[in-house]
Amino acid sequence: MNTLTIGKRIALILAALSLALLVVGSYGIYRVVKLRTLTREIVEDAMPGVVVLGRINTRATENQGYAARMLSLKDPADREKLLATLRESAAQNTKDYDAYAKSITTPEEQRLYEKLLATRAANREQRDKFFKLVETDAAAAEQVFNTGLTTTYNAYSDATDASLKYNVDRANTFGAEITTDVDNTITFILIVTVLSLAAGGTLAFFSMRAILKVLGEVSDSLNAGAAQTTSAAGEVATASQSLATGSTQQAASLEETSASLEEISSMTKRNAENAQKAKDLAGTARQAADTGVADMSAMKTAMDGIKSSSDEIAKIIKTIDEIAFQTNILALNAAVEAARAGEAGAGFAVVAEEVRNLAQRSAQAARETAQKIEGAIHRTTQGVEISNKVAVSLEEIATRSRQVDELVVEIATASLEQNQGITQVTSAVAQMDHVTQSNAASAEESASAAEELSAQAKAMEDNVRQLLALAGRATAAEITSESTPPPARKSAPKVPARAAAPKPHGPAIVMTPPAARRNGTTVPPADSFSDITH
Repeated sequence: MNTLTIGKRIALILAALSLALLVVGSYGIYRVVKLRTLTREIVEDAMPGVVVLGRINTRATENQGYAARMLSLKDPADREKLLATLRESAAQNTKDYDAYAKSITTPEEQRLYEKLLATRAANREQRDKFFKLVETDAAAAEQVFNTGLTTTYNAYSDATDASLKYNVDRANTFGAEITTDVDNTITFILIVTVLSLAAGGTLAFFSMRAILKVLGEVSDSLNAGAAQTTSAAGEVATASQSLATGSTQQAASLEETSASLEEISSMTKRNAENAQKAKDLAGTARQAADTGVADMSAMKTAMDGIKSSSDEIAKIIKTIDEIAFQTNILALNAAVEAARAGEAGAGFAVVAEEVRNLAQRSAQAARETAQKIEGAIHRTTQGVEISNKVAVSLEEIATRSRQVDELVVEIATASLEQNQGITQVTSAVAQMDHVTQSNAASAEESASAAEELSAQAKAMEDNVRQLLALAGRATAAEITSESTPPPARKSAPKVPARAAAPKPHGPAIVMTPPAARRNGTTVPPADSFSDITH
């Protein structure tokens, strides 16, 4: 019994009372059905038979009197009127017999009914005989009346009385059974009611004693828990106040950091744009250097061609000079031979002299041309050497330009990545700022919630006192004297106002009604016990 819960104890009491009510109700229904059957037997069987048989017996007596009166009547009209009355009485008897026959339910009643029909038939036979003799032979009719008609009437009356007595006895029997059943039902209901009240009272007594014991233990535990909750609520309120203050300061610092990062982000963005422009200019310079190297290479090729052509021309001039030299020698030889020939060779000597002169001029022209060509070759060689040096310089410039271009590309890429990183950091700091603002707001709400928790803890203490009074551990006067109003709520520090303050990202704190909670058990407000303790 001690392991049962309050609900099970109450359910056990209700089950016992319900079982008793079910037994009483079932027995009462059974008895009512039986009473209804007995009543129907009386109303539909016994009483109709008593009524019908009473009318039949009355008419039999009246008919016997009408027969006796018939002896004294001399007027045929009076006799005819009396016969009409007898016929009407006989017709009513026939209807009553038919109605009575339908109400017969037992073999004994059927036997008595058949005997009644037999005596009636015998009486009617004697009465018909009597009525016939009345018209013709009064003495014989009187003899029949005194003997046969009276005898059959007595037998008919006895049979009617027997059937009537049978139905009256049945009605009395049914009535006695009804009385007995009613008495038994009343006795049974009283006994079951008394036993149910005794059992229910016993169960209720022990259950209430166990419940009050458990309530007392729970009240003591809740009282200790309420004190701990009140202390913890005060500590939580203090911590929440500190958290709200720290969150406010952190929000201000993050706001300043966010502003500085925005400036750095702007400068980084400008550096990235300048690096991109420098990248474009370096690319252009690299292209120009590559073009100069290509042009210088073409010029070097042209200078090499010029030098080669000058060398070829020098060779040709040298050949011409050698031809002029040979021609001069030949002209000298021809002059010598012409001198040897005398006058015959005078004309040839002139020609030889002219050829010699031409050879000398050709040699002179070849030497001058060779000198100029040598000067041109010398200058061409210097130009080739200079162009080689310029080509090397341009190649070096192109190489340096490519290196500068690569460095500028890397600088531009790094600046872009730095800009993106600064942007992400700025966004992260802005989000941190929003979160900090949200945390500050949440801290303020936590402070308010802690103060509300403190008030709820105070309300729980009041509820525990009410529960102690309910369990008999304290009186109403002690409750009134121990009750103190909850402490006034302190306003939490406010977060500095900002334009378009973000909504908190975390879940909103939902305040529960003032009902203290401990170990998942909700203690109702103090007002809930007012209708029990007062």
